[in-house]
Parts: sequence; C-alpha cells; structure tokens
Amino acid sequence: MLFLAAAFISVNASASVVINETRVIYPASAKFVSVQLVNDSDKTHLVQSWIDAGDASVAPEKVKVPFSLLPPVVKMSGHAGQALKIAAMNTQALPKDRESVYWLNVLDVPPVPEGSGESYLQVAIRNRIKLFYRPESLGDLDSSVAEKISVSTSGGHTCLKNDSPYYMTLAQVVSWQGGALKQSRKDNLLSETAFIAPFGCAPVSDKIQAGRQYRLTWLDDYGAKRFSLIH
Repeated sequence: MLFLAAAFISVNASASVVINETRVIYPASAKFVSVQLVNDSDKTHLVQSWIDAGDASVAPEKVKVPFSLLPPVVKMSGHAGQALKIAAMNTQALPKDRESVYWLNVLDVPPVPEGSGESYLQVAIRNRIKLFYRPESLGDLDSSVAEKISVSTSGGHTCLKNDSPYYMTLAQVVSWQGGALKQSRKDNLLSETAFIAPFGCAPVSDKIQAGRQYRLTWLDDYGAKRFSLIH
C-alpha cells in the first residue's frame, strides 16, 4: 500500500533559488556583508535564511550565533534577486588569532502547482555554504598559507597538518615525482574533500606519506581552485 501511495505522488525537487557564491568571508572590520540570491524560475518562491554554528539539524529558531541576518524570510518573484545582509554581533568571544566558521542556510520553498491535488508532495531544497569570520590580524587567503600544510604521522596514523590560522579546503592531493604530475582523477589520494581547521590535522589515507612531495588543489576566498606543492 505504501508503494502504491508513493507511486501517485508528484515530487518537485529542483532548486531554483541559488546563492551567487560558494563561501562568505566576513572581515572583522566590516559593519556587514551582503550575499546575493537569484531566483532562476518563472514562479514566486518563499525563501527562509539563517546561520548555524555547525549542526545542520538544529531548528533556525533555536540557533545561537553572533550574527544577525536580514531578511530571514522573503518572497522572491521569478527571475528576481535578493540581497541578504549579515551583520556581526557580540563577536568579542571569538578567537582573535584564527578564523571561526559558521554556516549560511538558504531554504527554497517552491509554490504548489495549480491543479496538483492532494497527492502532491512539496520538497523544499536547502543550500548551505560556509561563513568564515576573519579577525583583523588576518589578510586574504593566499599561496603562502597553503605552504603551511604538511604531512604528519603519529601513532601509525597520517594526517594533513594545517599550521596556519585559516580554515583550509583541499579538493585534491596528487603525487609529484621528478617534476611530473599525474593528471588522472583516479590518482587523487583524498577519498573526500579535506576541511582542515586552523592549527588542526585532518586524517587521510596512509597512501600519503611524510617526506614525499605532493601537489595540493585548494580553494581560495572565492572558491576558485589554486595549486601548491608541499612535502
């Protein structure tokens, strides 16, 4: 009976409201930062936005973060844009010597099509991107920061150590031997993207070993891929 019931349910799972960036950098000196949303559909969509501290399961009304966000709920007409305004509040307790990370959530609730009937299942799509709070002592993320990534081995376990005050996102690690780079994607030694906290160490496969040379593919402040060599 459950299968038969599901067979007659229409599902709308296309995300029409998109965020025009892959990450948000909030400099401590800024009064606020803006994030642009765009509705790519012809219909009006209801959009709810909020910031969380890392737990995606916490309801928006229960989240406690040192930021305000306006507007939290808005109707976006077809092919219209909307700016979200994020302002820092009560950030005195955040570290002054390293970045802090939060998450921006944008929930896209599409309209129910006319004549869909009671059997229509409406699906809301949530986009979630990182929000980095950057203290005044830190500048832009550049290649000199990526050079502070190293391979560390302790207790038989290998990790990528981040000796910088920045969060680092690594998409790929490949061997670099004799100046020749293995180009195939299958040569990526990471099983998944590595997200390394400031002064932290992310566990990786023992295929990555200290003393060898590797080329890192890492993401900069704009989400663009950059490359650096490490040992």
